[in-house]
Amino acid sequence: MILAIDPGKDKCGVAVMEKWGEVLEKSVIGREHLPAEILRICFGNKVEKIAVGESAAGRAVERELKKFGLLDGIVFVPEKDSSRLARERYWRENPPKGFWRLVPTSLRFPPVPIDDYAAVVIGERYLATLPRPS
Repeated sequence: MILAIDPGKDKCGVAVMEKWGEVLEKSVIGREHLPAEILRICFGNKVEKIAVGESAAGRAVERELKKFGLLDGIVFVPEKDSSRLARERYWRENPPKGFWRLVPTSLRFPPVPIDDYAAVVIGERYLATLPRPS
């Protein structure tokens, strides 16, 4: 099981995923609640790795994880295009209705924060680096 984090200055996306990619839970939380959420998830599940978006905010998360002795399981994952991919995923899972179906995905903005979808993208990127079982 992995914990994927899309770190942000004010809010973060968090996703708990199985090694084959199934999303067990995902949420958007305030930045100030991230340490407690990480501890809840890590001690309530068998988290083997923590995949964190590679950014300045990700380095701040690393410093917080160090306080809890969780650095052994942390890996940094590039965030390039994660927001765009998160928006596309959001619209696939929540198709627009009415007139909005005619508007291209690139011009639509979700009505809710999608940091949790970005965390899923980060988790999938990490999982894609793992060797496939034979």
